[in-house]
Amino acid sequence: MTWLENLLIIAGILLDVFAAMEIQGAMIADLKKRTVAVACAVVAVSELVFYFGGYAICRLMAVNGYIANPVKRGEIVAVVVLVLLGLRLIVKAIKREFIQEKRRDALIVLDYIRIVIVSSAYTAAAGCACGLVGTTIWQIIALILAISVLVVLGGLYTGMHFGFEKKTIAYIVGAALLWGAGAEIFLSRVIDFV
Repeated sequence: MTWLENLLIIAGILLDVFAAMEIQGAMIADLKKRTVAVACAVVAVSELVFYFGGYAICRLMAVNGYIANPVKRGEIVAVVVLVLLGLRLIVKAIKREFIQEKRRDALIVLDYIRIVIVSSAYTAAAGCACGLVGTTIWQIIALILAISVLVVLGGLYTGMHFGFEKKTIAYIVGAALLWGAGAEIFLSRVIDFV
């Protein structure tokens, strides 16, 4: 996969985390640097673990011959996974779940870990698709680390200053990024159009 496809995939998936952090940011009175650092670390580590968990499983299946023509099938699986992940974000945007907002003094790590783990499960699906086609591992590590920090900081500060209503935009943009990556893979690799 190209660096642009990887960037779109990781950014699209992590915009779900942005929305979760925006909700958390809307409910706290003050952000402590230590708490923000812990939040960034938790998100980055969980995303890396889940991505490479999915990647390793599918890569081992491809290398050991359990999947015939893993690159071609992986590209098709990647397109399907990206479309489904985009649809999931659109459904979340349409649902506009009611949030019981309650102001707190600090960010509580346990409140957002569950949300991050659920999002990371979808990262594992993307990692699996990337494991079939093969991708540059160091590039993915750098992207996940950088984008994780940006979405946590951006989400918390956006929520603190503007509330959590912008999360719908994050879901829609995330879906667009995932669909853009899926379209790029479909057009350039699956049907060899570009």
